[in-house]
Amino acid sequence: TPNSTISREASTESASAAASQGCVLPEGKIMPNTVFVGGINDRMDETEVRSCFGRYGSVKEVKIIMDRTGVSKGYGFVSFFNDVDVQKIVESQIHFHGKKLKLGPAIRKQKLCARHVQPRP
Repeated sequence: TPNSTISREASTESASAAASQGCVLPEGKIMPNTVFVGGINDRMDETEVRSCFGRYGSVKEVKIIMDRTGVSKGYGFVSFFNDVDVQKIVESQIHFHGKKLKLGPAIRKQKLCARHVQPRP
């Protein structure tokens, strides 16, 4: 129906606006100008990721998440110096080493404190 298309577009626009302003979501706070990158294979290093995302803006930092032994967990974050359209980057479908990367807005998860948990009766 036409109405569902309009509401879907409106929700996409509001999510994009939220991403650019660092809004707080139930999962955590959206990090402005930062993209979550999943599907990073262990052969990729931060330099390769930086050059791959350089076409979208000036890359400030690339952080590939490692386990305790120093092995890549297969995901990371790319942050930019300037305002970038995170939604446009997420929708661009980047392939690297023949594999499609999983992209999304970066969300800093809220830490749960024990004192906020309600005791069971």
